[in-house]
Amino acid sequence: MTRGHSSKQGVVTTIGMQKGKVLDTETKSKSCKSCDYWKKQDPNSEKFRLWQANHAQECTLTYEGSSGGMEAAGTCDIFNRSIAQYRLRYTGFVGDGDTNTYKKVCDQKPYGDKVIEKMECVGHVQKRVGTRLRKLKQTTKAQDKKGLGGKGRLTDKQIDKMQAYFGNAIRAHSYDIVSMRKAVWAVFFHKKSSDEDPTHSFCDASWCPYLKAEQERKPYTHSSSYLPSAVMDVVKPVWKDLCKTELLSKCLGGFTQNQNESLNNMIWMLCPKKKTHGLKVVETAVAVAVSVFNDGCTSLMAVLRKMDIEPGHFCRLYCAQTDVFRIQNAQRQAKLATKEIRKARRQLRLGIEEHQAAREGHPYEAGGF
Repeated sequence: MTRGHSSKQGVVTTIGMQKGKVLDTETKSKSCKSCDYWKKQDPNSEKFRLWQANHAQECTLTYEGSSGGMEAAGTCDIFNRSIAQYRLRYTGFVGDGDTNTYKKVCDQKPYGDKVIEKMECVGHVQKRVGTRLRKLKQTTKAQDKKGLGGKGRLTDKQIDKMQAYFGNAIRAHSYDIVSMRKAVWAVFFHKKSSDEDPTHSFCDASWCPYLKAEQERKPYTHSSSYLPSAVMDVVKPVWKDLCKTELLSKCLGGFTQNQNESLNNMIWMLCPKKKTHGLKVVETAVAVAVSVFNDGCTSLMAVLRKMDIEPGHFCRLYCAQTDVFRIQNAQRQAKLATKEIRKARRQLRLGIEEHQAAREGHPYEAGGF
C-alpha cells in the first residue's frame, strides 16, 4: 500500500479479459496493531489470555513474508478458490513480466495438469523497448566511435517514437505472428533508411512517406528523423532480442493491463498511499472501487439501501451525473485526435527537456561532484 517494497498492505485483483469486469480481489496485510501492542504485555496475565482467546477472528495479520511476495501469494489464493467459489477456471494469465507471479501460480497447479497460458501485456512489452534503448545509450558507443545520443542520433525523443511505433506494430497485427514480426522489423529498417540506402521493403504505404512519394512518383529526401547506420547497427541486437517469436507470440490478442491500472488508480484515490491505513480501511476502499468500476457510481445506492439508508434526490443526481461524465471523458480520451494531441505534447516536452539537458550538462551524479 505504501510506496516501495516495504508495503504493509497489498491488493491483488483479477479482471476478465473479454468483459473488463473485476472478478475477484484479495487484500493482504503484514501488520496488526493489536498484536504489536499485546506482544509487549505480560503473556501470563488474565487480560492477555482474554485478548488471545477473542483475537483470532479480528486479527489483520493475513500474510507473512516479503512485501514483494504479496502479489504472488494473493494471486495464488484467487486461482486456488476459483472453482469452489465461482465454478470457473482462469485459463489465461496476462502479466507484466515484472514479478514471478505466473511461475508461483503454475507451481501450485490449481487446476491439476491444466496449463495456464501466459500472455504479455502489450504496453509493458512496449516499455521494454524504451528501457533497453536508454540503457544502451548510456553504456555503448556507436561504430563511428561517437556516443549514441546527441543531435541527429538516438535522443530520448527518438527512443520514445521507436517505442510507440513498436507498440503500434504489435496492436495492428495482433492476429498473426508472421505479420507482427514483419511489422516490428519494418520499424527498424524504416528508421535505418537513408537516401543512399532506402530500406523500406517491409514498410506499408499507409504510414511510410517514402512509399507514398514513390507511388505518386515524387522525389523524397530522408530527413533528420531517420538515424545513421552506425547507430542502428548497435541497436540491432537489442531489437532482435525484442522481436523473438517466443516473446511476440505472447502478445497475440493485443491484451493490455489498462483496466487494471485504472482500477488501481481508483483504489488508491480512495485510500492514498501517502498515508498509513489498516486492513479494514484498505478492504473498504477496494470494495467501493470495484463497485464503481464494474457498475458505476449508481451501484453505491444499493449499498446504502442495504444499510437501511434511502438515497435522497441529490445523492441520486450526483451518482447519475458522475457516471455520465465518466463515460464522456473516456470517449473523449479514446478519440484519435485527442491521442495525437497527447503524443505531440509528449514529444514537445521530451525535445525541450533534452535540449535543456544538453545545454546545462549533467547537473546530478551520485558522488560525482
